[in-house]
Amino acid sequence: MNLYTHRIRQDVPYHDVDERSACRPRERRVPENMTNQRPVSRTRLRKSGGNLMVEAMLVMLPTFAIISGFFDVTFAVFNWSTLQNAVREGVRYAVTFQTSGSLGQDASIAQVVQNNSMGILSNSSLIVTNYYTQLNPNTPIAAPAGNSPNNIVEVSVQGFGLQWMVPIAGTIINPFRSQAPATISVYARDILGGYPAGVTGVTR
Repeated sequence: MNLYTHRIRQDVPYHDVDERSACRPRERRVPENMTNQRPVSRTRLRKSGGNLMVEAMLVMLPTFAIISGFFDVTFAVFNWSTLQNAVREGVRYAVTFQTSGSLGQDASIAQVVQNNSMGILSNSSLIVTNYYTQLNPNTPIAAPAGNSPNNIVEVSVQGFGLQWMVPIAGTIINPFRSQAPATISVYARDILGGYPAGVTGVTR
């Protein structure tokens, strides 16, 4: 042992440890009251399981209501756009004075509207065809007149009932709806053209 090493060791206090032990992290002791916890009883576990089911239902019910609402609104918009396109096709057919077989003009127009409704419109009684003069476009002309050149033809679907995916009325006494909560009515108008060649009139 040289003199330099002896002097360094003399400078170290008596209560200090060596360099390796001083660099080690200190271990934390866990209090005794944390290690001696009582086990959870079965009754408490059953109660907590019931609380979990209640919380799950409280979250799932509004979630499913919102999802079904999205589907219902989307289906309503789809029905409206489909029926609107169907009556437009009916008006395009009407202005040419065409008929289907032995059917009159109104029945032929209704058939065209149904064919373009993608199967949504099964009740042909909802299809209404009216004719107006250009001087009085708000008063329909009574049958059998009206379907003359330069008059206005209006094809419409009135009172089509929407069927919701979840028909809930929101009341405890009557939770389900007995009828459609909303209806769709669509209209299309145009001016009748001239008769086809060799035709002097078309039966309404």
